[in-house]
Amino acid sequence: MATPRISRVPVALAIIVLIFLATLWHGRDNLPQRPMSYIKGKLPLAVRPSFFEIADSHGTDKVQDHHYEQMYEHRLAPFRDKKIKMLEIGLGCSMLYGPGASYYTWLDYFSNVDLYYIEYDVACAKQWANKTQDATIFAGDQSNVPFLQEFIAESGGEFDVIIDDGGHTMDQQRTSLSVLWPHVKAGGVYFIEDLATSYISSYGGEYEGSNTMLGDLKSMLDDINGVAGHPDKSPISKDVVSLEYTQECVALTKRSDYVTPVTRKRGQEARY
Repeated sequence: MATPRISRVPVALAIIVLIFLATLWHGRDNLPQRPMSYIKGKLPLAVRPSFFEIADSHGTDKVQDHHYEQMYEHRLAPFRDKKIKMLEIGLGCSMLYGPGASYYTWLDYFSNVDLYYIEYDVACAKQWANKTQDATIFAGDQSNVPFLQEFIAESGGEFDVIIDDGGHTMDQQRTSLSVLWPHVKAGGVYFIEDLATSYISSYGGEYEGSNTMLGDLKSMLDDINGVAGHPDKSPISKDVVSLEYTQECVALTKRSDYVTPVTRKRGQEARY
């Protein structure tokens, strides 16, 4: 009986696919402005560009100047291929490299993101709005409670991820967290960047004081780790399952069994 022939076609096809994937990986640095967008969601995580690589390719100061990749690499990975709703406070209008660096970063990193921005610089926000077909920009001050309430009403809230990279003053950071936290989904994450401003007086910080954003976070740690019978220092502690820190950045994760409050009419007392 003749020995059956083994087709070489599957072997040849496998070699071609491997060569193609290797070419994509080694040639990614020479790709255009949004180099990762055409392969996102189509390759396994093991061979996809990391957060650092994507952020660095777009020039955002989240990497290099800062080292937030140490936080974002693993805290955002579970959201990467999910359909998520995300808000970032701060489009980057005040940065030397101009707005848009993080905008392109998030679009390339996530497979399916409904992206929103809050930007203080109204003129810049209006100008950039014409260039952001994949994001919705709201112009206003993150320390203005009525503005934040309007934003929630128009955007619908229910965010999986919120990142505060805005003005960095104590009033802005603390007010934003207070108003926006109830509108983070169960299991969602709220990031606050540039925590070093808690030590800078021009931002309202106090080097040895507690009336700062870091002071509020310390109160949450006291509430979470303290013995029973003591009242909470922070009104949101009961909803925080973890606080994770890296240099100048914190991630607050909401309890997975948290129930989002029903939207209230303006002026009605909030009860959580």
